[in-house]
Amino acid sequence: MKNKKINLLASIITSVGLLSGVHANAADTNWYTGISLGTTTVDSDISNTTGTARLDESDTGYKILIGKKIDKTISIEGFYADFGEASLTGNTGDTFDANNTTFAFTVNNAKLTQSATGLGINAKFNYAFNDKSSIAGRIGMLMWDAEASVSGATITTDSASADGTDLFYGVGYKYGLTNQYSLTIDYDMYSADDLDFDMFAVGVLYNF
Repeated sequence: MKNKKINLLASIITSVGLLSGVHANAADTNWYTGISLGTTTVDSDISNTTGTARLDESDTGYKILIGKKIDKTISIEGFYADFGEASLTGNTGDTFDANNTTFAFTVNNAKLTQSATGLGINAKFNYAFNDKSSIAGRIGMLMWDAEASVSGATITTDSASADGTDLFYGVGYKYGLTNQYSLTIDYDMYSADDLDFDMFAVGVLYNF
């Protein structure tokens, strides 16, 4: 019985050692994934609101990514991002300027909204200060989908959509918490036709 217990203990130790080895090898694959959450700001080109009209160009957005380190300096990433929603509300007689034209609301409880999501791919260029801390610059392409809707007290809600592909830029900071987890702070600047928006987000990366 004693020998059986010793053999069982040896088997457990061997199994744990094998699993540790698997994790160590997995950490060397250079693949990683991450999620970040933050504030998005839209430059809607709307200004000079009057009366009760209110413009809200900020919302909460998030990004989910997967990446692979090519070497110590360069990584390739793919991601999905939700940029939240911008809105303009007002009542009859309220005005606002857009595209060098003044518009007026003709119904009460009017609301204009615009939201956007996107799939993107980018190259990331890393510069490490030490084993834990690094900064990065990103450049890539965003395939975006935007939807605008209008509603009011006496009108039927209507919507329209658009899509396209545009260049984007970003910068970031990463701090290693453990061998597998890192904290990130990112700022990305996007453009969708004549609509510009950016995202400031804090996230977590996990190294496989």
